[in-house]
Amino acid sequence: MILSAVPVQARMPEYFGGKKTVTLYTGKTIKNNLTKNFFKSSFIGFFRGADGKLTFINSSNPLVADASFDYSLINVTPKKTGKTVITAKGGNKIRKCTLTVRKYTNPVVSVKIGNTSISGKRFDKEAYRVIPYSKFAKKKVKVTFKLKKGWYMKKQGLSYMEKSWFKSEDVNNGSTIPINGTDFKICADVVNEKTGQQERVLLWFK
Repeated sequence: MILSAVPVQARMPEYFGGKKTVTLYTGKTIKNNLTKNFFKSSFIGFFRGADGKLTFINSSNPLVADASFDYSLINVTPKKTGKTVITAKGGNKIRKCTLTVRKYTNPVVSVKIGNTSISGKRFDKEAYRVIPYSKFAKKKVKVTFKLKKGWYMKKQGLSYMEKSWFKSEDVNNGSTIPINGTDFKICADVVNEKTGQQERVLLWFK
């Protein structure tokens, strides 16, 4: 799920609270101006007051993570590994979430794009890979992420977007995707079954 593409739906269920675990990305993943926006923040829930929006949010330890909201969508920006408590208020409703920030852990065994396979080892240091666009230009290809044991992809956890967000869509793992235009990106959102850690892996066609 791409953060800026999340719609605010009239009857969207609230699911902020409890415990969440997000990832602190480092290296080129977060320093590259063209990829950092996919990794610097994590969406952790939706919560609204009687008037349909939030009025206050706070992180008990901003050195670990900052918190922000857009209407009713709650995002955090990890700073370092550790724990913090995120408190959100909407009207007279208050909810808390215990947030854990962990280091990036490669969840990928392999990625298959059409007939081309990419070893999961290519994601050991960075959470993204640059793919030659010319090899897949204007083609519709099946994209499948094979994950390590203990990791799973969310429903419709595979997202693709054309340059400048001209077109974007959330689809399931193994879907056929039209590779259209340079700077085309495919993003996989996965979760660790044991820790609940959320990871994001990106394919960048250029």
